[in-house]
Amino acid sequence: MRTRFFLTALLAILLPALAGAQGKVSIPPVGTGFKTTHLTSYDPGNYQGMDCYKDYVLSCNHTGIANLWILEGGKPRKISRFNLASQGDANHANVVSFGVERFDRKDPMPLVYVSQCHKIPWNGLKDVLFVERIRPDLQSSELVQVIRYDDVNKDFGYALQWVIDRRHKMLYGFGNTTSDRDIEGNRHRIIKFRLPKLSAGKEVVLRPEDALENYVVEDHGLSYATIGQGLCIHKGKLMMPTGVGNAEYPSWLFVWDLRKQRPVTVLDMGGGHTTGELEDFAHYRKNLYLIQAQTGLYLMEYPEK
Repeated sequence: MRTRFFLTALLAILLPALAGAQGKVSIPPVGTGFKTTHLTSYDPGNYQGMDCYKDYVLSCNHTGIANLWILEGGKPRKISRFNLASQGDANHANVVSFGVERFDRKDPMPLVYVSQCHKIPWNGLKDVLFVERIRPDLQSSELVQVIRYDDVNKDFGYALQWVIDRRHKMLYGFGNTTSDRDIEGNRHRIIKFRLPKLSAGKEVVLRPEDALENYVVEDHGLSYATIGQGLCIHKGKLMMPTGVGNAEYPSWLFVWDLRKQRPVTVLDMGGGHTTGELEDFAHYRKNLYLIQAQTGLYLMEYPEK
């Protein structure tokens, strides 16, 4: 999705005192101390969600076309390309996030959670989360569960995305409170649930009263881009890439402390670190992360603070 920045996002980065003057937590200065390597280019296509499990990398195109890679000695090798069971015009596949359960103990990887995140409803529903099993042949998948939020309070407008906190077995949603075009009134909400188990059934409805946390980041000192791109959780930090890599829509990585509910840092992903539109972000191992952009896959080295 195209990321549109509004003036307060840039002011909050350049003038951290702006948030402090309003009695909120100030945004730290733009962070440094990381480096990136371009691992591979992609064939032309509308790339969206991506996550990794061990050395497997699952990259998705718009509509839910899966590209499965494996990292061998730091170099990606493509294994397969196939349609997810949820593939279709109403699936944007905006965020991909591996979970903790396996459908079968013999499966090579745990269940994968794919954010529909499309203006077109899926079976009359918006912002659903597809839970897919990658079959042992690594050539196909099976839709084993669908999770949705019963947004009776209109907490979200457009582009509700989902991400898994694997360590704590939690499910987080992040999205606009109004719409991507509403520059003045739009804010960004985080909502937290326990990660539903497969035993909960093939369709799981999460309701506002089920939420463990529900707040907007602007109330805690962060002015954010209008639309989020991807999501990753590692060691209690929510990492949110955004931007298209040009002067009008620069690329940033926002890092948010989920436990303290405050911004940690903002990393400038431009300046040669990445090119093209950023789409998703994944923790690989230790201090290494993967970045999916329209121009390909990047490896990022970001030492733990």
